[in-house]
Amino acid sequence: MEVHHHTHTPRKKWTHYFWEFLMLFLAVFAGFLAENQREHYVENYREKQFMITMVEDLKSDTAQLVRLIGLRKQRIRELDTLFELVANNSYLKEGRKVYSLYEDPYWDILRFFPSDRTMQQLKNSGNLRLIRKRNVSDALIRYDVWIRNRKEYEPIQFELAGQMNQYIDKLVDPMIINQSVQEYRNKQLVADTVISLDGSRVLPDNIVIAKLERPDKRAILKYINQVIAHYFQMMRDNMSERLLAEETLRLITKEYNL
Repeated sequence: MEVHHHTHTPRKKWTHYFWEFLMLFLAVFAGFLAENQREHYVENYREKQFMITMVEDLKSDTAQLVRLIGLRKQRIRELDTLFELVANNSYLKEGRKVYSLYEDPYWDILRFFPSDRTMQQLKNSGNLRLIRKRNVSDALIRYDVWIRNRKEYEPIQFELAGQMNQYIDKLVDPMIINQSVQEYRNKQLVADTVISLDGSRVLPDNIVIAKLERPDKRAILKYINQVIAHYFQMMRDNMSERLLAEETLRLITKEYNL
């Protein structure tokens, strides 16, 4: 009768299990560290990319604000001249000058369109948390709030334009305005590229403006003065916006070595 002997494996010591556990723990922990490091790298990369595009946005805003401030200064000076022409009745002898000042409706809208693509991405996707530098995130939020608050004043320009247009046709003839730009329109209609309007207006040499009734004259002067005051304040706001944009731009460039 054949007898089978069972092979007995020696029982492993507790230290063996301990080292197996330790090696498994270290492998999992190393994987965790590697994944955490990868996420940290990705977030740092995304933060840097956001700051690069933010710098581009701020440079665009600064350039636009410089141009807008210049336009507002120009329009304020021209409106000052128009005010004087109407106030001292010089418009009766200098009709052509009045129409040249009316080349554009100078009480119309001059708007600031901020380049907010990066800020919108940061806010809408919850990525503001990626901005680790507190001074930078505070500066971005401060700039964004300032810009949005200033935009609330734009409807005032629409209101002033609507009020002034009730009286301006008593000073200028829309037929003359239309004829003065007709040549420019004809050129633009046959062109494939944008043609500048500068120097393209043709005004008659002798333009006679009928004398304004006293109430109409007072109304026109009132609205010109209101538009000047509004443009002056908007110009100051644009200057503050430009200063804040430049400060924020310098901060980001310094903090991220851009």
